[in-house]
Amino acid sequence: MSVARPDSLPSTVAPEEYPWLGPSAASALLLADGVVGLEPGADGGGRHDDAADDGGSSGDGPQHVGREAVGSAPAQPAEDQERPLVDRREIERALAAAGAAPLAERTLVLAVGSNQTPRTIARKYRRAGRELDVTTPFVRCTVHGLAVGHVPRAAAPGYVPAAPYRAEGERMELVATWFDKAQLAVVDETEPNYDRLRLAAANLPLVLATGERPEHVDVYASRWGVLARDGVPIPLRHRQQELFDELQGLTGETRLIGDAAEVCGRLAAQPDLGHDLAREHRLVVADGLPRS
Repeated sequence: MSVARPDSLPSTVAPEEYPWLGPSAASALLLADGVVGLEPGADGGGRHDDAADDGGSSGDGPQHVGREAVGSAPAQPAEDQERPLVDRREIERALAAAGAAPLAERTLVLAVGSNQTPRTIARKYRRAGRELDVTTPFVRCTVHGLAVGHVPRAAAPGYVPAAPYRAEGERMELVATWFDKAQLAVVDETEPNYDRLRLAAANLPLVLATGERPEHVDVYASRWGVLARDGVPIPLRHRQQELFDELQGLTGETRLIGDAAEVCGRLAAQPDLGHDLAREHRLVVADGLPRS
């Protein structure tokens, strides 16, 4: 079994650099000794040490991609490809070889922020401090009727995390992850600002890079709504500095002035500050996602 150990934590990431996505989203397989690219053209390049530093050897097996497991992902959306980018059978074979749960025993979860990267998920597995099989497939997908904004509340490290919202006519390229039961329990524990919703294809049409159109997918939706300006959700800012500057202009709050790292530090020390400001200045709207 692939084991995630708490003594193999990667170096601490900088909260001001959230969402840590790298150049693009791509399909990959997280293993104990690295990350294997699943799409054509994924770079080889040695073990991805941020994935699992448990002394595993890359050996003569599949080539492992670089830092964010993102090779040279095709520019076209997954649903526009002439043929599937990823072979589901290849994923099943890899899971079986690792002694991991098959896809039929896993839950498909759409990610909109840093959970799109194997690096982030590997870090969460390690920090759980328990024995856990880390083998996890990540598959690129095209999603309709959804966009990504921000939770109106800072995460514990001080960054303002991503959150999905309903957006008719939008089409996005994101990543969906197949978690087994134990993995999903770990990730659930790391998402205190979210409810995990199950959305049917009728509400959220989705096409995986395998060519499949799943009947439903889970997604982590903000418990607090999403940040908005004039009643319209603010799209995801890929630099926290940009978001902080924007929010400072909307609120006039001096504690949002400064370098992003400094502002993250203030928000981490005052966890309710961001949410209080958003409510006071009416910068929050509902995400529009169906809740049962």
